Amino acid sequence: MSDAVPAQPVAPAAAPPAKAGFAFTDPGCRTEVRVGALLVLMGLFLWLWLGPSTSIKLCWTGLPLVVIGVPIQAIQARRDGRPGFPWKLGLTLAIGSLLMWNDLTYREAVAGQLFVQPIAPILLGVGMWILAWWPIARTGRKGRAT
Repeated sequence: MSDAVPAQPVAPAAAPPAKAGFAFTDPGCRTEVRVGALLVLMGLFLWLWLGPSTSIKLCWTGLPLVVIGVPIQAIQARRDGRPGFPWKLGLTLAIGSLLMWNDLTYREAVAGQLFVQPIAPILLGVGMWILAWWPIARTGRKGRAT
């Protein structure tokens, strides 16, 4: 007989948390901001399949959701520390619209005036609107004690 203490069974290591898949926005983002931004993007990417009149209706449907939802999100982030302000979405929309601006121009006649499809300024406006509220949302997170 030995005086050795039997070894304790080793507990299995905790599995690392599963990585979330692709997310359109960060967790905590308001639903109306997500839906509104998706409708605006649908208006851009479905332009050829749905036609210009239906696509612009999608944009005009999503626009009020973003216009109302972003300030509410920023105020809640500042006041309550709510996470998920979609600053990356705003930055992507603003930069993406500027990069696509040239591609979204057209002429109705060969020597005619150059027009811009209405979706280009709408994308830029949505992106700039989100970015305009970002400093307000950020000040709330800095001031919070954890």
